[in-house]
Amino acid sequence: MSSSIKNVIVVGASGAVGRPVVTALLEAGFQVTALTRDSSNATFPKSVKVVKTDYSRESLDQAFQDQHAVVSTIAGSGVGTQITLIDAAVAAGVKVFIPSEYGLDTQPANAPEVIPLIAHKITAVNHLRSFKDKISWTVLVTGALFDWNFDFPGFGGWNLPARTAVIWDGGDVPFEATNLPQTGKAVAAILKNPESTKDQYVYINSFTTTQNEVLKELESATGDKFKVETASTEETWKNGQAKVAKGGEGLMEGIIATIHAGYYGKGDLNNYSKKGLWNDKLGLPKETLAATVKEIVASHK
Repeated sequence: MSSSIKNVIVVGASGAVGRPVVTALLEAGFQVTALTRDSSNATFPKSVKVVKTDYSRESLDQAFQDQHAVVSTIAGSGVGTQITLIDAAVAAGVKVFIPSEYGLDTQPANAPEVIPLIAHKITAVNHLRSFKDKISWTVLVTGALFDWNFDFPGFGGWNLPARTAVIWDGGDVPFEATNLPQTGKAVAAILKNPESTKDQYVYINSFTTTQNEVLKELESATGDKFKVETASTEETWKNGQAKVAKGGEGLMEGIIATIHAGYYGKGDLNNYSKKGLWNDKLGLPKETLAATVKEIVASHK
């Protein structure tokens, strides 16, 4: 491996994004450390060193010693804690930090207005920028994490067990979708050649598709007709924002509503392939909607 990056610690390694990232890093030949919470009972391959943390600055300072790169895969609700991770990484002399993005494009000025959680992601990147020449960073933008959606019936509008779907704005708006293994491969490729992606936003996908194309493939793969409900991204977004503003029990429901609106066109945060993708530069495999849907249906029987 020509990269100067050899030791990589993955924060949140037992999560939905963390696990495929660990797998891809191992396949690429990196020495991988999994950072997990003190209370975690997660297990990993024998070649992975496991370090537990309470996320205090002291424990992070120790965990990041001798690490060349930190990959944060912290879930959405925890992205606001990344400032401490970044400070500890800089103090430990880490070369590269990949913050937890793995979703919609956070670069447009309107992004925080569309999805409130994006503000935390922007804060993290701005904090990384403040350490110019001390640590480099790469933001990985994936659009909708397609295969992951189906692990949570109703998320993204797809309820595979119930054979139901929500279709927004007619269903023909193009959107970007990336599978979890593809996300992991992209992280590994970035760290193999960190100079090529230094201090940049890197855009990848598995495919660009539409809701109607997904519905067609789901019905073909299952042999069932789905019950379809129609919705408006604008109304979904307005209702979501109202719940976010109110807080309390409806907060998460509101956040998910804003994400759905962003997935399917609101703010133009999820059709970035028209601006160019890094798939070929990173050597990512070609993937198709049809093959992905068949795998998803088979794995959820």
